[in-house]
Amino acid sequence: MTRNGFLDIGRIIGLHGVRGKVKVAAFSGDPSGVLAAKALRLTGGRGTAPGAVGTYEVVTAQRAGGCAVFSLKGIDSIEAAEPLVKAVVSVRYDELPSLPEDEFYWIDAIGCSVVDEAGAKLGEVVAVEPGAAYDYLVVRRPGGEDAYLPVVEAFLRKVDTAARRVVASPPEGW
Repeated sequence: MTRNGFLDIGRIIGLHGVRGKVKVAAFSGDPSGVLAAKALRLTGGRGTAPGAVGTYEVVTAQRAGGCAVFSLKGIDSIEAAEPLVKAVVSVRYDELPSLPEDEFYWIDAIGCSVVDEAGAKLGEVVAVEPGAAYDYLVVRRPGGEDAYLPVVEAFLRKVDTAARRVVASPPEGW
């Protein structure tokens, strides 16, 4: 989701060490893209009112296992970091790193028209959902029902977010 130019990229799932570092699980499953963030916007968390927001300058960022670990300016102890656990982490959309040609950010796929290889409209992407083996485009079909299209090369022939178009070859029975 985006909120005022920010993209939700993960959630603080715990603390790292005793100096207030926070551990962020990226929604995408891969934290490498968020390690270059200069600032993190945090919404919610254990010690805040629902919807509370704060923006923190990133002092250091590193990868630890499957998570990103951040040291944030002004957060230098376990006591200061503890209320941030469970907060949704957002970064400025314009600070995200560019991607290779065959990859796209989920948010950019939402709203794209989905067509088959002959150009017939199959629907519109309304969401992207993570899965155990691969992710899914949630496609609202012309009749109003949603269908799940696996985000794998066999079914997605071309994703052109600039043109707002996805060319797909859905699986049998889709």
